[in-house]
Amino acid sequence: MKTNLLLLDTKKNMENLIFSGFNLSNQLHRKLKIVYVMDFNWIGGSGFVDPTASSIDANIRVAEKALRKDFEEAESEMRHAIGKYLESNPQNIHYEVSVEEDSRMTIVNDTIQEDGDVLLLMSNYNSYSGLTTGTINYPNIIDKVSCPVLILPDDAPSVSLNSFLYATAFHPEDFKAMRHLKEIASGAENRELTVFHNLETTAFEDILKWTGFKTMTKESVDGIRLRFAHTREKNVREGLKKYLEDEDPDVVVILKEEKGFFEDLFSSSETHYVVTHFNRPVLIYHEKNLKK
Repeated sequence: MKTNLLLLDTKKNMENLIFSGFNLSNQLHRKLKIVYVMDFNWIGGSGFVDPTASSIDANIRVAEKALRKDFEEAESEMRHAIGKYLESNPQNIHYEVSVEEDSRMTIVNDTIQEDGDVLLLMSNYNSYSGLTTGTINYPNIIDKVSCPVLILPDDAPSVSLNSFLYATAFHPEDFKAMRHLKEIASGAENRELTVFHNLETTAFEDILKWTGFKTMTKESVDGIRLRFAHTREKNVREGLKKYLEDEDPDVVVILKEEKGFFEDLFSSSETHYVVTHFNRPVLIYHEKNLKK
């Protein structure tokens, strides 16, 4: 079954994220699985708190107490938010709600094994870094999962999936990603895909590659309205910033490469910055998964 998996590990703006999850699942005609997950074994381990911090034990106790309290309150608050949403937006969406003491990777992998076609929904908020100690390490799950990840701004209760901006660096896996994107968004109306590239030089070879890629895209991706756009900035980050000053796509789509074009843009240390800086949904595909 096609499933949207919404992972929550903080109550911060939880209602907005649940509303977005239902809104997306309704648009895309997919099941919604909402899981509030917390790995207390990891919290008690050495990877949770910065080992250079003073009073490590005290930091762990403070953090675990706050997280345990949220965890115990999560299910009732999730069900309250769901009831509130469905009261205002009656919908026939198959959904599941659970609270799990487990690792996030286990939840994702189990869902993929059970349902197959999974889109992981996550907040753009780095939950653990919000604790007052400032010493919490937060592992980047985006690098590890084998399914597409949609990062959602947690300050908006709804998300539209009509217009997509796909940033490319001319990879063969781009076409697989765009075709998969077309299938994911098949339930949305007036779908439009803008393929974006930043031309860092005006060399003939670069212009020729861009022209050829546009032709190949038209031949490889059908069933969705295609547009093409490019900028001429010093790097792709500046190009995206420039483009988004004048255009307003619903979702930015990026192929996270094993190395190269997006290595700096989407390194583990900068992922949080990028998905919060653009303040819009960011859909991430993984080059290594599309090669399978």
